[in-house]
Amino acid sequence: LGLQIQGHPCSARWRCGQLCRQHRCQEPVRYCRQGHQGTPQQARNSSSLHLPIMASAESDAHALHKAMKGLGTNDEQLVDILTHRSRGQIIEIDRVYRSLHKHSLAHDVHGDTSGDYRDLVEGLATPFHEYVADLIHSAVKGLGTNENLLIDVLVSVPGPVFEAANAYYKEHHKKTIEEAVSGDTSGHFKQACVRLVKGSRHFFAPMDPAGAVNDAQELFKKGEGRLGTNDDFFVDLFTTRSPAHLYEVNRLYSDKHKHGLVHAIKSETSGCYKDLLVALATPPAVYWAQRIHEAVKGLGTNDSLLKRAFVLNEKPQLREIAAVYHAEYGKSLEHDVKGDTSGWYSKTLMSLLN
Repeated sequence: LGLQIQGHPCSARWRCGQLCRQHRCQEPVRYCRQGHQGTPQQARNSSSLHLPIMASAESDAHALHKAMKGLGTNDEQLVDILTHRSRGQIIEIDRVYRSLHKHSLAHDVHGDTSGDYRDLVEGLATPFHEYVADLIHSAVKGLGTNENLLIDVLVSVPGPVFEAANAYYKEHHKKTIEEAVSGDTSGHFKQACVRLVKGSRHFFAPMDPAGAVNDAQELFKKGEGRLGTNDDFFVDLFTTRSPAHLYEVNRLYSDKHKHGLVHAIKSETSGCYKDLLVALATPPAVYWAQRIHEAVKGLGTNDSLLKRAFVLNEKPQLREIAAVYHAEYGKSLEHDVKGDTSGWYSKTLMSLLN
């Protein structure tokens, strides 16, 4: 939030919640905290960029325990703390909580809540690397593979998180994440998944202008510009480049060939392999706006998808997703999510958005 994407020709000014239609980049132009126009420097200095306020991990651990001990639960206190702490702060609170109460924070949250509300707040109370490991296990356990769940995780998690997640996974399941994913996938989809769980994607790396030009040229030569597809190149490109870099590659490719990376991927690949590469080529805020819309559109709600969307993305990312959602679907994200949920489950989601 408040940061410009390098190479974005529209990012010198703010157009709150609007997509860059002029350049067809499908990336939200950055917006200010208050939802009005301002200069990049004003947005960069916004308090929304600061870490959430936390007096101390000890005070939060005590407050959370007090909210859950005895009969009944102080849901308001529980939600207020868990929805206003960063991932790093949750890890520290959980460390203190374990030292004081012999259980993890997530363990006690699980025992004091129920239903979709429990799943959501338990996810928020779980150290992020553990949550990621648990999602991957859910995707590959038993017969068959939940490819959509696996893709959601792989496109959203920075490489370094997988190192910690792998240690946790091996401790609890006696195998590495790479071994678990390899045993449940095949072909080029397997190749790409393994690269990602090994932490190959430089999620926050800046865009390399010269490299983007070369990548756009090579992608055409090894895809649409020849008979057959060089899948090794496709896997390497999409599993190692950052979203900001792929955004610029997409712009260059679109200028040259009149369509973007998604079209190129769909014309050269298929199945889960195609779905994964399309997800990697899509700006994160756009990807998650589309996924949340899938969760709430029509009759019924895909609560599993909705819950992980809100746990896999922190508040700054959710603000960007909300801006894209409103521009793309004509309704606020808050409106559509609130209309599909209820009770403390709904209140927790709203607290994450506000």
